[in-house]
Amino acid sequence: MQQVNSSTVRHLRRAASLKLMEMTAGGTWAECAKTLGTLRGSVVSTLDALGRAMPGNLWEEFEAGVERIAAELDSNPNRVNYARRRQSIATWRMPAPDWPELCDGIPKLGHLARQEPHLATVLVWAEVTQSEHLNCPLLAAPALGGRDRKHLVDQVAQFLTPAHQKAGRLELRRRLDLYAVRLAVQCDSAPDGGQ
Repeated sequence: MQQVNSSTVRHLRRAASLKLMEMTAGGTWAECAKTLGTLRGSVVSTLDALGRAMPGNLWEEFEAGVERIAAELDSNPNRVNYARRRQSIATWRMPAPDWPELCDGIPKLGHLARQEPHLATVLVWAEVTQSEHLNCPLLAAPALGGRDRKHLVDQVAQFLTPAHQKAGRLELRRRLDLYAVRLAVQCDSAPDGGQ
C-alpha cells in the first residue's frame, strides 16, 4: 500500500467491519452492508479505493488481520458494546452551554461557538460509537433540512480532512475527543444503556 491517510484508514475500518460481519453472519458484503446500515455506494467506494491501494498479496494480509481481530474479540471479556452506545446516544445532542466552552480560547473559531452545535454533535457521536459520521442520527432528523444537512456533512468532512487538522481545528478536535471519552464512559456505565 503506497500511502495510509485518514481516507484509507476509513476504508480499511469499513472493510474490516464488513468482513467481520461476513465471518459471523455470512452473506455477501452487500447484505452485510445493509445490516450494518452502510450505504451500498460506500461499499463500492471502499472496494475501489482498497483495490487501487492494495496489491493482491496485501489483501490476504488484510484478511489475516481481520481474523486476528476476530480472535481477539472472541477472547476479550471486556468488549465495548457499541450497539448499546449507539442506542444510548441516539437522541443525544451537544448541550448548548458546552459548545461555547469547548471553543473558548481557540483563535479563529469564535464563529463556530455562535453556531448551533451540530458539528460537535456529529463529531462526538462518531467518536463515541466508532461509527461513520454519516450514520449520526442528527443527519437523518427531519428538523434538519436538506440544505442544512448538506452543509453540515460538508462541514464535518472538511473538519476531518487531514490538511485541515491544524492549529485551532486540531485543538478543538482534541477537546471534542476528550468530551467523547467522558460521554462514552457514561454510556458504558449507565445501568440500562440510557443516557
